[in-house]
Order: sequence, then C-alpha cells, then structure tokens
Amino acid sequence: MVGKPLFERHTDIFWGAWMKDPRAHPQEMDHIWVTNHFTGKSLFIYESFEAFQKDSAFAVYELDEMFYGTGHVAYEGALIYHRSGNSEIVKYDLLRRSIVARFHVPEASFNGRNCLYSTEHSYFDLAVDENGLWLIYKVDDETAAESVRVTKLNAWNLQPERVWDIAVRSQDYGNGFVACGILYLVRDVHSKNTVIDFAYDLYSGERLQSVRLKFTNPFKMNNMLAYNPLEQKIYGWDRGNQITYPILI
Repeated sequence: MVGKPLFERHTDIFWGAWMKDPRAHPQEMDHIWVTNHFTGKSLFIYESFEAFQKDSAFAVYELDEMFYGTGHVAYEGALIYHRSGNSEIVKYDLLRRSIVARFHVPEASFNGRNCLYSTEHSYFDLAVDENGLWLIYKVDDETAAESVRVTKLNAWNLQPERVWDIAVRSQDYGNGFVACGILYLVRDVHSKNTVIDFAYDLYSGERLQSVRLKFTNPFKMNNMLAYNPLEQKIYGWDRGNQITYPILI
C-alpha cells in the first residue's frame, strides 16, 4: 500500500531528483543528494533534512560526465546515472571524486522521442531495493515496443547479473520503481489521482494479478519516483516539489 504524499520542500525547478543513500556510511545516513533539471553536471549534498529545507548544501560535486534524466540513484557512496548522449550508465564515487565504473547498455534506446515512460527526458530508470541495484529501460527496436527490459546490476562494477524482458508497454505509464524485487508502474503522473496497476515479480517471473493501488500526484507533474528500502519510502519530484510517500510492504 502506498500512503498519502507528504510535502517536504518546494523549488522553482520543475525537473530533478533527490534521494538518500540506503547503504551510506553511518555518519552520512542523513545526507540528501540532489540533481537539478534533467541534465547537468552538478550534484548537491545536504548534511541534514533541515539543511535541505533551507537549501543550504554543504558540498557540490561537479561530475566528470553530464547526467541525463531523473532516474539516478545514490548507492554505497556513489551517484549512479545515465551519461548524457550515450547508452552508458556510470558510477561516480564521491570519495574519489571520479567515475569508477561504466556499463555500456546493449540495444538500449537513449535518444530521440523513444523515452522509457510517457514523461519526457528519461531513457533509463535506476532503482535500488532490498536486493540491490536495478536498471529499467527500453530496447531500441520497433519489434520491442511492447516490452521493457530490466537488468540486475552488480553495484560494485555495474556488470549485468541477470536480464528480464517483460511484456508491458512502458510508454503507457508515467513512471516506475522497484521494491522487494517487484517492478511497479504508475499509470499517470500528470493526473492528481491515478493508480499503480502493473506489478511484476522479477524473481518468480510472473505478473501479479489484480493489482490496483491508489497513487496521488498532488502537483500533477511527478517526473521522479524512487523507493528507499531503508526508510521504506518513495521519493518524488512533482512540479518542483519534493515529496515522500510512506509505503507498506
């Protein structure tokens, strides 16, 4: 069950991503990571939620390669993101201040109008859950229009561990996330009231039947959704408003 959204902060930047690292060092568990817009090179780190609300970042990292989209994740002290203009996922380590791993995603759609969801500007959606790191994307092939590909990645070196091709037209959905090894897709992120009506168990390889969970986009432009397994919350970026959803697994 997904609870009602909680308002956390407002900015004038319509597109963006915010997150916490569920596998952070204990002294950094409260840090909030933010990227503004759907492309850029700046990563902002806030030391606490209070600093985040005041927009008082204590560190800004200039990434080696530009990001694209809003589907990044923070994991084990690194930002993992889609490298702009390429079919490549990269891992930027904050301690080393450099890219430490790359994965060229074969057959992936990464430019033009063939985005992953009905929303613009994201070709890849990275996700973390209790099982590790996931990558959701479309194959750049007209015959694969009715399917979405999910790859389980090794978080250390970004190498693929397992691949699923799932029969669903992802562009009929506005966004998605992975929680407890299940891929969930949100029908519409531009309507205030919508539903999660697609759920696929990646480990059993079966679609869960009769799933229809109520979901709310209070500001009608929810371009980023990400599950945090440590907090059991979903983070959202809805028309410049940062929101969270409690989730009951």
